[in-house]
Amino acid sequence: MSRRQIHLVAAEPLNTLLGQKALDNTSFTVCELRDQLLEQPVLAAFDQKTLRLFVRDQINKRVKRGEVERVGLHPCFKQRDLFLVANAFNSGNDRSGLESAQASSDAEPLTAKLRRDSEQLREQMEDSHLQLQALQEIVEKYPDARDKISPVFEEEKAQARALGEKLKAYAKVQQKLAEEGDDA
Repeated sequence: MSRRQIHLVAAEPLNTLLGQKALDNTSFTVCELRDQLLEQPVLAAFDQKTLRLFVRDQINKRVKRGEVERVGLHPCFKQRDLFLVANAFNSGNDRSGLESAQASSDAEPLTAKLRRDSEQLREQMEDSHLQLQALQEIVEKYPDARDKISPVFEEEKAQARALGEKLKAYAKVQQKLAEEGDDA
């Protein structure tokens, strides 16, 4: 399954796990989160490596945003980074990713929320464009596989287009708020 598909299915369970880690104030590794996600039936279709890479990418993004902190190395596995959910991050256990982001930042102005969500959409678009480039390279390298790759390429292209339209909608709302001088 594609990276986009795993994001759609695994984002909410990951947010739930991180919310629990925040409540318990417990540290974790990427592999521990992956193993906990693999226990969920909805993620049974994904292999360990794909899920680990998804979790790793999401944790790295959250480290950059300050939602998760790298606190050292796991004592038993010297090569595994140990993470801790930062106090500023609060993921509700029963909320979706977008709702939990909104709940964790009730005091945050709407423009800041929109800016953050737009940045997440841009990251998803970049991932989608990288996927399209990779598919194009495969077609160029293996022209005989064009018929098999075309449906995947078209699906990814449609997803990239949909993300672009969402991003345009966010930009329109941001522009409207800026024109009105509203920072609600």
